[in-house]
Amino acid sequence: MKDNEAVEAVKEIRVMMEKSSRFLSFSGTSAILIGVYALAGAFIVHRIIWSVEDIPGYSVPGWIGIVPDIVLVALIVFVLSLVTILFFSARKARKMNSSFVSGVAYRTFLNFFLPLATGGVFCLALLVRGEAGIIAPVMLLFYGQSLINASKYTYGSIFWLGCGQLLLGLICAFFPGTGLLLWSIGFGVLHIIYGIYFYFRVERESAA
Repeated sequence: MKDNEAVEAVKEIRVMMEKSSRFLSFSGTSAILIGVYALAGAFIVHRIIWSVEDIPGYSVPGWIGIVPDIVLVALIVFVLSLVTILFFSARKARKMNSSFVSGVAYRTFLNFFLPLATGGVFCLALLVRGEAGIIAPVMLLFYGQSLINASKYTYGSIFWLGCGQLLLGLICAFFPGTGLLLWSIGFGVLHIIYGIYFYFRVERESAA
């Protein structure tokens, strides 16, 4: 009986230490939804590009004309993803009786958004310079680094999601023309797979 009580005490201490040192309000549902948003956005961008390629003689001026549309789709996907993360994280924090706004939350989001914001500005510079062809690998690489940075302050499994993004970014850099496909796999498929894994292997087990 005493042994069981000791084990339970150790578990409680471990949970308390994790809550104080790690951001544990991440939700697998939000990862799945982000993947769905990304796939929907990729489909819309594909349709936009296809509409230009289908018009004879609509080359360079046509591509310049659709850039604002593609940027708008990307911004909508980003805003939807950000709102989804904040909503589900805040809701999970309430269920766990913990504060969503805390020092560890600030550290997590700082380490995530600093490389991401840097990558966004760099992508904007590439767009201005007319080098849109390498934006997809740059986005994957910076996003992967953002996930790896944030994984130090939240669930460690996010590290491997970041590594997957880095790998896709490197492949994309060596194979021009695969940007939209690999972007869809990275931001869409990998997020959905990870979200399903996280929901069943982490969230449900911790709630049991």
